[in-house]
Amino acid sequence: MITQEDRTILKEVGRKYLLDIALDSQILKDKLTFKEHVGLCNFVRELSYEDVITLTITESLKDFENKFKKFLKYGFAAIAGGIAGTGAVGTLGTGPAIGMFVLYIFRKLTDTCSRACLNKFPLSTQRKICRYECQVNATRKITNDLRAEISKCGHFANPDKCEKKLRKEYIKWARRLQSQIVKLNQAKLGTEQKERKKRQKELAKRAKTLAASYQVPTSKLVSIVYENKRFRQNIPFRQHLQIYEAVNSIKEEDTVVKPPKIDPNKEKWARQALYLGLWVIPVPFFNDVVNYIIKKYNFACMGKCASQKKFSKTLCMHQCSYLSAKYAITMLNKQMSKCNKADKPVKCKNKIYKMLEDWKQREVEAKIRFEATMKSELRAAKKREGKV
Repeated sequence: MITQEDRTILKEVGRKYLLDIALDSQILKDKLTFKEHVGLCNFVRELSYEDVITLTITESLKDFENKFKKFLKYGFAAIAGGIAGTGAVGTLGTGPAIGMFVLYIFRKLTDTCSRACLNKFPLSTQRKICRYECQVNATRKITNDLRAEISKCGHFANPDKCEKKLRKEYIKWARRLQSQIVKLNQAKLGTEQKERKKRQKELAKRAKTLAASYQVPTSKLVSIVYENKRFRQNIPFRQHLQIYEAVNSIKEEDTVVKPPKIDPNKEKWARQALYLGLWVIPVPFFNDVVNYIIKKYNFACMGKCASQKKFSKTLCMHQCSYLSAKYAITMLNKQMSKCNKADKPVKCKNKIYKMLEDWKQREVEAKIRFEATMKSELRAAKKREGKV
């Protein structure tokens, strides 16, 4: 039989196993909208133990639980190989997916070790290093076991399929081992938390840059990310989801246009960019300078919106976003011919081509929003005139 602790672990690792499939499936990405895909992932995160087993095992829940100890006894090859051709293993029937089963073994190996860390080390830093050591040791054992189990596949009904599954898991866990060793070393040096904060800061900065480029409230920006077909088609769902989550975390006031901070270096490069061409700017600094120039242009436009009374603020802001995108495209097109004077003309042109593609997409989206708002306000104005 199976313990309640095992049921809990199987539920959690089953959710993770199914969630990874949902996140990485190209078929789901092609068939679903982004909103539907997010909804599916949220649904998977809430699955019950019974739901998890039903979705991952083809036999009944009762039969699976009765045989669970046999799955543990016969190991990875038996799970990957399915029903054996001969011997007692032939009574196993259908087991859990190998990826889910490996996750279960990993959790069993690390949970006991992590609890020992909690009791042994009073300081959080020592405890964190201890937990990382638990994960490294457990992952190393799994990779060694997976490599050893590959040779046993010949005893099962479909040895080629068995070997393919185990080799795929072995490669995945071998990579994970290297990643966890890096995290352990970073924790020992005290840099792990620093690296994590750096990644979070970069993601937050990316989200705020996106917000600034669209110049709309957070609620509307979230909707744009939901519906952006370019994101859906050109980047992995995991990355699209990260952008959505980062944008969703932005506070409403963060989307309000603020004057660009005066940076002497950027100001110097900006002046040279306008007079001598963007090719004079080092490639790593290229995007920053373009965004700096456009933000200054956009802020000046927004300032005029605040002082005028003829049009609504929303319409004026949408017009500023559209004009800023047009300005960016005009500026980048002008710089293209100047790339011939650069040290690396091809690299200069490729960089500008990539930025042009991005800004042309922004221009189209900004123009649609601007024209839609203008038509809406014209209709509202005509209705008001008709009532007078």
